[in-house]
Amino acid sequence: MSRTLLGVLVSLAIASFPSVADGAPLQVLSAPNILRVGATENIFVECQECTEDMKVSIKVVNFPTKDRTLASTSVNLNSGNKYQALGQIKIAPGTFSTDPKMKQNVYLQAQFPGRLLEKVVLVSFQSGYIFIQTDKTLYTPNSKVHYRIFAVTPNIEPIVRDDKTQPDTTISIEFQTPDGIILPHETVSPTSGIHSGNFKLTEIVSKGIWKVLVKFQSNPQETFTADFEVKEYVLPSFEVKIKSATPFFYVDDKQLTVNIHATYLFGEEVDGVAFVVFGIYSDSKKSIPSSLQRAQITRGKGLATLKKENILQTFPTIEELVGNSIYVAVTVQTENGGEMVEAELKNIQIVTSPYTIHFKKTPKYFKPGITFDVTAEVLNPDKTPASGIDVVFDPGQVKGRTVANGVVRVTIDTMQNGQQLVITARTNVSKILSGRQASATMTAHPQINRSNNFIHIGMHTAEVKMGESIKVSFFFSQRIHKDITYLILSRGQLVDFGRYQAKGQVLISHMVSINKEMLPSFRIIAYYHPDDSEVVSDSVWVDVEDSCMGSLKLESSRAAPSYEPRRMFGLKVTGDPGATVGLVAVDKGVYVLNNQHRLTQKKIWDIVEKYDTGCTAGGGRDSMNVFYDAGLLFESNLVSGTNYRKEWKCETKSTRRKKRASTLMDVTTSLTSQYKDEVERLCCLDGMHVIPLSYSCERRSEYIQDGEACVKAFLHCCKEIEAHRAEGKQDSLILARSEEDDNSYTNEITSRTQFPESWLWLDIRLPAECPPDEPSCETTSHLKMFPLQDSITTWLFTGISLSKSHGICVSEPLPVIVRKDFFIDLQLPYSAVRGEQLEIKAILHNYSPDLITVRVDLLEVEHVCSSASKRSKYRQEVKVGPMTTRSVPFIVIPMKEGEHPIEVQAAVKDSSLNDGIRKMLRVVPTGVLVKTSQVITLEPEKSGEFSLCSTFTMTSNLKRLTRR
Repeated sequence: MSRTLLGVLVSLAIASFPSVADGAPLQVLSAPNILRVGATENIFVECQECTEDMKVSIKVVNFPTKDRTLASTSVNLNSGNKYQALGQIKIAPGTFSTDPKMKQNVYLQAQFPGRLLEKVVLVSFQSGYIFIQTDKTLYTPNSKVHYRIFAVTPNIEPIVRDDKTQPDTTISIEFQTPDGIILPHETVSPTSGIHSGNFKLTEIVSKGIWKVLVKFQSNPQETFTADFEVKEYVLPSFEVKIKSATPFFYVDDKQLTVNIHATYLFGEEVDGVAFVVFGIYSDSKKSIPSSLQRAQITRGKGLATLKKENILQTFPTIEELVGNSIYVAVTVQTENGGEMVEAELKNIQIVTSPYTIHFKKTPKYFKPGITFDVTAEVLNPDKTPASGIDVVFDPGQVKGRTVANGVVRVTIDTMQNGQQLVITARTNVSKILSGRQASATMTAHPQINRSNNFIHIGMHTAEVKMGESIKVSFFFSQRIHKDITYLILSRGQLVDFGRYQAKGQVLISHMVSINKEMLPSFRIIAYYHPDDSEVVSDSVWVDVEDSCMGSLKLESSRAAPSYEPRRMFGLKVTGDPGATVGLVAVDKGVYVLNNQHRLTQKKIWDIVEKYDTGCTAGGGRDSMNVFYDAGLLFESNLVSGTNYRKEWKCETKSTRRKKRASTLMDVTTSLTSQYKDEVERLCCLDGMHVIPLSYSCERRSEYIQDGEACVKAFLHCCKEIEAHRAEGKQDSLILARSEEDDNSYTNEITSRTQFPESWLWLDIRLPAECPPDEPSCETTSHLKMFPLQDSITTWLFTGISLSKSHGICVSEPLPVIVRKDFFIDLQLPYSAVRGEQLEIKAILHNYSPDLITVRVDLLEVEHVCSSASKRSKYRQEVKVGPMTTRSVPFIVIPMKEGEHPIEVQAAVKDSSLNDGIRKMLRVVPTGVLVKTSQVITLEPEKSGEFSLCSTFTMTSNLKRLTRR
């Protein structure tokens, strides 16, 4: 009979043995083993097996002289609180060195009657967390970046500027170019945790991934970042999604099928054709010519297939491709040929085994003779969770199956005298050969305990949700009659505690309610003392599903499938009373092009999790290491306590969530640090620069004249940075041509002219008081009325709230479709060259049930030569079928640099349906912008001035009016 089953049976029939509590009372002091200056900290004190009331004084005094009290409080222990209590202290920042790198300590003291418990504790100057939101993820040169800074304390409360008990909350904001150049921007002190600002990009600007760098001036070594991309683009008119039927290609598979889905941004499905080609990523990108195919797109859907024979025609030995990946490039063209969008899906791995196994949140130590909980994660080759996969664990041939998040959890029996436990997990998928099943092995070591008294905390679920109650079981290696104390630690803060009295059981079950203080994860620590010389303990780490501590919801005040441009729209914002909510509306087309840099609730908790003071998934080498690894100190009157913590961060973090890919700056720094020679380092930096021409690394290296060592450094860094950039794009659109359009009616057409990619960048405050008819409300609402913009698209409204009681919350985006039954989509390129002929297209969309005849007018504009020149307008008459689109092309020749309006108007005969649209055509001079770099040494200590004289040679290929 397993230990678990035995525990259940015994717990149903509790033996009434006499008490064996023959030891002395246990006085305990426990707290986080890093105390944060300026933050409220909970200090736990208790007395097990005490019967008399007592007062316990808690103090923090300076180290090492103990001549100054930095914080103090007191608590009363009595039978009413089971002789347990939390005391709150806040250490003021004024008494410490301002050097942020210096390790500084304090003494934490708890004065019990007749006994002083004392520990040396490391302090941290982490002022809190900073979360950064930009209004978009993607910008063009010469545009403005709007950003919001959300600054919160370690307890996720808004930072208040005038709170003297907090460290200096001044925040510095900088921007970093793709070349690694830091641009100081501003220094601010948020009044209520939120600051909004903007940053203007210049017309000639470095393209690529930029960063917003934000840090507390009191803790400058900790930098919080957000990324955004700068490039030349126009928004797409529709979105193309590619999804592989399986996220991998198994070497024995006969074919790979991908599904193509094309949808206009305003919700209608696209009809057209897709041109598809597959290829292989290895050291370079190589297409498979025989895979080129044409797929019909009907009502937005299409299908493409890569057959194994196609691969073998280009790569005769498929086994040699294992470890490489397949990509599929798709170009979707609308039925009328007027619109085209390209998309690419990468990283379809070629594998012999389609899965990988990782032990996740499994402790490194087990208790001999007590069941051991093992958790494994099964991933597809693209690192997505693999659900419904059978897994067998040894020893014991224990079987389990992964759930939706790819996690499987089983319980393994252990031997009473086991020295170590070697655990093997292996997939058991029927269609895969035995030799190709995925497997993983880990070794767990026995916990050290001289008396063989153990406690084990068992969980009955792998992940929990806020608001739920979970069952936690405490298993004992033998029947005990003792007080069992449990502590709950989250975000480096003690948030709950309790006690049970064991009366001869080997199993006690306890229900734990998950509240907002336990986000994003928490630890349960349980302990008891069997005698005067020993404390027995265990811990477990529990992940909580990412969610808000409070709530925030955006909804329309008048629900409808779609809305018309320029009409009034009511946005109802519902959230925590008194919260400040930052709003923004973004054209869905922006996220079609770049969806990687949005601030989400998951990203917020990932940042918080990085600062977790716990170091393992639970358990420990011995009882005191259980506390230490969980991030707690422990001191008592009977046994020696935990070791002193010397570092702010753990040496290893086995419980960390899966790390996101290295940032571009991380890779840049890593690559350049490999070269000590200054010339080679500069050659490496040149290799990492993005150039506007699509030259390969090898071709670019042909122009290097600084020797073979420089060429090698250039090629190495160029290829590494290309590989890193490629990793971040799983399903990205490459090309799109268009924004959306729409407008009014009547005989005199009013053209639509305003097409912002983002707007509604404002803050609102929710009512702090509940309405009279709902005095005990949990949420309050605010209604904001405004006209919708001119674009025909789907707007994604997002809100981020910050409140003192419920922290920060990112809402789910609210999609709002803006469209008309008849409208024009005018497609202009990002820029046109002066004097060069250009074809522009007006796409007529007819979503009425009737065939219509449309008069289309191109209006005359100064400095642009067209069919409308010298005649005020050029008119065409075309027919457009029901529920279809039609392209109307125009030829124009821009004659002068600058921005010129292109306006098209259309009216349906014998109908009130009409539309007009005016967009600006950006005209640039002939030639290609060429960037040159020069290394300059600045020595301000020698001179307060610096001058640079640069000679520029006018070469024969420069054109007149070309700007430098």
